[in-house]
Amino acid sequence: MKKQRIAVFCGSKSGRIPLYEEIAQKTGEQIGLQGRSLLFGGCDYGLMKTVSHAAYENGARVFSFRIRGLTDAYAPEIITADETLENVQQRKRRLIEAADACIALPGGLGTLDEMGDVYSMAQLGDIRRPLGILNVNGYFDGLLQFVDTIHREGFLSDRDKGLIIVRQDIHALLDALDAAE
Repeated sequence: MKKQRIAVFCGSKSGRIPLYEEIAQKTGEQIGLQGRSLLFGGCDYGLMKTVSHAAYENGARVFSFRIRGLTDAYAPEIITADETLENVQQRKRRLIEAADACIALPGGLGTLDEMGDVYSMAQLGDIRRPLGILNVNGYFDGLLQFVDTIHREGFLSDRDKGLIIVRQDIHALLDALDAAE
């Protein structure tokens, strides 16, 4: 079933190589071109800006979940709906609850934290949303190796290891998310 509302977790910075901007651009474009909606953290800088503007420019409805006082820089003209929350925990919870699926692009510790919440909540059965990782340029290789270690050492079941969907192409990732239960 097609996942309509896609939460994208990514950096509020652009990173050191242009490929990350290109991937954010392509992700936003595909979300828009495929008639989906984008849910994001509300910043108008870094990869968040790139993905949100690309989604909007390609027809997506864009939903912003901002933290009061933290994400003051945003582009209200592209926002379909804007929700301002008091802290990071509230923002993560609302983003995850409102989404049909979540995608992680390159980012920092905030992105890692958001991914961890989705993964933990899915593992515990609190939510049924697939977590997709767009692993470009091997960005998430270290994290994925750590997940393999957790699994190998008996701290993660086979079922729970399969909760993460990893692809290197946004088309393939969106298709895999749609196919996920």
